[in-house]
Amino acid sequence: MKSNIINLAKENHIDEIRFIDAENLTEDHIGDLQKFQGRQPLDIMPDAKTVIVFSTYIGRFVTDTSHQYGRTSRLVLSGYYANIVKPLKPIKEYLESLDHKAMIIDGESDDASIPLKGTAVKAGLGWIGKNSLLINDKYGSFQALGAILTDADISETYPIMKNKCGECFKCSDACPSNAIRTPHILDRPNCLSNFLEDDNPETDISDGVDLNGYFFECDICQNVCPWNQQHIKCPLDTPYGRLFDSNKLDPVMELDHLRDMDEDDYEREIAPLMIGYKLPYKTFKRNIEILLRGE
Repeated sequence: MKSNIINLAKENHIDEIRFIDAENLTEDHIGDLQKFQGRQPLDIMPDAKTVIVFSTYIGRFVTDTSHQYGRTSRLVLSGYYANIVKPLKPIKEYLESLDHKAMIIDGESDDASIPLKGTAVKAGLGWIGKNSLLINDKYGSFQALGAILTDADISETYPIMKNKCGECFKCSDACPSNAIRTPHILDRPNCLSNFLEDDNPETDISDGVDLNGYFFECDICQNVCPWNQQHIKCPLDTPYGRLFDSNKLDPVMELDHLRDMDEDDYEREIAPLMIGYKLPYKTFKRNIEILLRGE
């Protein structure tokens, strides 16, 4: 069974597959237990035996970073969780064909999800960096995570990876909205991504905030992380990454082109990138205007 699951995952461009038990995650995995109350694996599926943890590398999903281009995050460009959910469906169906329960878990909805970064820590796939993201030696923080909860008893035990952030504070120093005041904890209301998604067109985010070219979502804390520098210079060549061709998208991301977009252009060229949440056109235009003012 386990070999078949691994083969199915590899066929669907998943890079890492781990099998951990469904027992409660501890402070070593998720930090503050109260923060995740009601979201342990057994809270979601009481008879679960195993959490199958999946990781897909998304480091290649980046468009031109020159100042005349607008930007969005690697997570958005890679499919915003659809990139990890769609490949898990054949595995869910396989487990169900063997009369096992199987539930796909992604990171899109916190209230219906186990803490995926915590499961990845337990699975030996990395540590939680000061920017609150999962980091490891091989992929940096450019990982999209997903999981399947199942009552199949196929778990293994993995060594926990040592936290290697050390005395580095580059992520918190670079955050333009000061959203990483406490190491390992992201102040979501103050995260630049939240400001960019604010659908109130009267909101002014231009006062002293450098958007770094971003009009939707943000990778700034990841772009300065030492563990990501090799990936920014030369992303890994992975099966899923090969599906992305930035040359096709770069012309769409030119600021002059983004500025001149009417709503029909936006719906055709930009909105399809926004799986799960679509930025309102008026908010998009506001963000582009702010970027242009900063030129």
